[in-house]
Amino acid sequence: MAEFKLSNSKFFLNRKNVVWSYDNKEYIFAKNFDKLMKSDFDNLIVPFSNFILNDYVNPNKNHMYTYITLFLSSNYTDKNLIDSIRKYSKRKSYKFGLRGYSVFRIILFNNSTNELFYNKDSKDTIKFYREVLLI
Repeated sequence: MAEFKLSNSKFFLNRKNVVWSYDNKEYIFAKNFDKLMKSDFDNLIVPFSNFILNDYVNPNKNHMYTYITLFLSSNYTDKNLIDSIRKYSKRKSYKFGLRGYSVFRIILFNNSTNELFYNKDSKDTIKFYREVLLI
């Protein structure tokens, strides 16, 4: 697991007079599998996304957004799994958006073909993963 936290604040005259403040967070969870099937998506990935967005993210009064990325790598991937990942979208707003929102991203790397498969929410970070993996 990797984690990144950023807090921004604006002050008036001194640090005791906070005009506004917000927090941005990003978590990356990585897991390697020998083989991934559609049943793994239903039994592992979907419950994991529900747990992370409901129980792991702590939306306090300064929470703006949290991005959660699940990076999976596998030697073999099922075609139905790839279709499910591309269609999967999971977002959650807290207190009608007043406490921010969270986005769940999935990126799957096929070790045998050096291909990346991802959902729509991952499009803005996929370039970074291509550069890191030298694809």
